[in-house]
Amino acid sequence: MTHDSELKLVPDADVIEQRMDEQFVLLHLRTNQFYQLNPTAARFWELIRAGLDLGQIQEQLLVEFDVDAAKLNDELRAMIDIFQEQKLVMVHEQH
Repeated sequence: MTHDSELKLVPDADVIEQRMDEQFVLLHLRTNQFYQLNPTAARFWELIRAGLDLGQIQEQLLVEFDVDAAKLNDELRAMIDIFQEQKLVMVHEQH
Protein backbone atom coordinates (compact mmCIF):
# COMPACT_ATOMS: atom_id res chain seq x y z
CA MET A 1 0.00 0.00 0.00
CA THR A 2 1.25 3.44 -0.89
CA HIS A 3 1.71 6.28 1.55
CA ASP A 4 -0.89 9.03 1.05
CA SER A 5 1.77 11.62 0.21
CA GLU A 6 2.59 9.58 -2.92
CA LEU A 7 -0.92 9.96 -4.31
CA LYS A 8 -1.40 12.02 -7.45
CA LEU A 9 -4.84 13.50 -8.06
CA VAL A 10 -5.87 14.16 -11.65
CA PRO A 11 -8.89 16.32 -12.42
CA ASP A 12 -11.49 14.69 -14.64
CA ALA A 13 -11.30 16.13 -18.15
CA ASP A 14 -15.01 16.98 -18.00
CA VAL A 15 -14.65 19.28 -14.99
CA ILE A 16 -14.23 23.00 -15.47
CA GLU A 17 -13.71 25.62 -12.80
CA GLN A 18 -14.48 29.28 -12.45
CA ARG A 19 -13.53 31.81 -9.80
CA MET A 20 -16.17 34.50 -9.32
CA ASP A 21 -15.02 37.14 -6.86
CA GLU A 22 -14.75 35.26 -3.56
CA GLN A 23 -16.52 32.14 -4.85
CA PHE A 24 -14.97 29.19 -6.64
CA VAL A 25 -17.20 26.74 -8.49
CA LEU A 26 -16.70 23.52 -10.40
CA LEU A 27 -18.97 22.25 -13.14
CA HIS A 28 -18.96 18.61 -14.15
CA LEU A 29 -19.99 18.70 -17.81
CA ARG A 30 -21.18 15.07 -17.98
CA THR A 31 -23.44 15.32 -14.93
CA ASN A 32 -24.30 19.04 -15.12
CA GLN A 33 -23.54 19.27 -11.40
CA PHE A 34 -22.18 22.48 -9.87
CA TYR A 35 -19.98 22.46 -6.77
CA GLN A 36 -19.21 25.57 -4.73
CA LEU A 37 -15.89 25.25 -2.92
CA ASN A 38 -14.88 26.91 0.33
CA PRO A 39 -11.48 28.71 0.34
CA THR A 40 -9.54 25.62 1.51
CA ALA A 41 -11.17 23.32 -1.05
CA ALA A 42 -10.67 25.93 -3.78
CA ARG A 43 -6.96 26.18 -3.00
CA PHE A 44 -6.76 22.36 -2.87
CA TRP A 45 -8.32 22.22 -6.35
CA GLU A 46 -5.86 24.83 -7.68
CA LEU A 47 -2.92 22.81 -6.36
CA ILE A 48 -4.32 19.62 -7.92
CA ARG A 49 -4.61 21.50 -11.23
CA ALA A 50 -1.00 22.68 -10.82
CA GLY A 51 0.11 19.04 -10.83
CA LEU A 52 1.33 18.73 -7.24
CA ASP A 53 1.14 15.36 -5.48
CA LEU A 54 -0.71 15.04 -2.19
CA GLY A 55 2.44 15.48 -0.08
CA GLN A 56 3.32 18.71 -1.89
CA ILE A 57 -0.25 19.94 -1.60
CA GLN A 58 -0.31 19.30 2.13
CA GLU A 59 3.02 21.12 2.61
CA GLN A 60 1.75 24.12 0.64
CA LEU A 61 -1.55 24.30 2.52
CA LEU A 62 0.25 24.13 5.86
CA VAL A 63 2.22 27.22 4.81
CA GLU A 64 -0.85 29.10 3.58
CA PHE A 65 -3.41 28.20 6.27
CA ASP A 66 -3.16 28.28 10.05
CA VAL A 67 -4.11 24.64 10.62
CA ASP A 68 -2.78 21.63 12.48
CA ALA A 69 -1.14 19.02 10.20
CA ALA A 70 -3.32 16.16 11.50
CA LYS A 71 -6.50 18.20 11.08
CA LEU A 72 -5.46 19.21 7.56
CA ASN A 73 -4.71 15.59 6.67
CA ASP A 74 -8.20 14.57 7.85
CA GLU A 75 -9.79 17.38 5.85
CA LEU A 76 -7.82 16.48 2.72
CA ARG A 77 -8.86 12.82 3.00
CA ALA A 78 -12.50 13.91 3.30
CA MET A 79 -12.18 16.19 0.26
CA ILE A 80 -10.48 13.45 -1.76
CA ASP A 81 -13.30 11.05 -0.88
CA ILE A 82 -15.92 13.58 -1.99
CA PHE A 83 -14.02 14.52 -5.16
CA GLN A 84 -13.67 10.83 -6.06
CA GLU A 85 -17.29 10.01 -5.22
CA GLN A 86 -18.46 12.87 -7.44
CA LYS A 87 -16.00 11.80 -10.18
CA LEU A 88 -14.21 15.15 -10.10
CA VAL A 89 -10.76 13.55 -9.80
CA MET A 90 -8.98 10.27 -10.36
CA VAL A 91 -6.38 9.14 -7.83
CA HIS A 92 -3.15 7.49 -8.98
CA GLU A 93 -0.27 6.03 -7.00
CA GLN A 94 3.13 7.43 -7.96
CA HIS A 95 6.05 5.03 -8.20
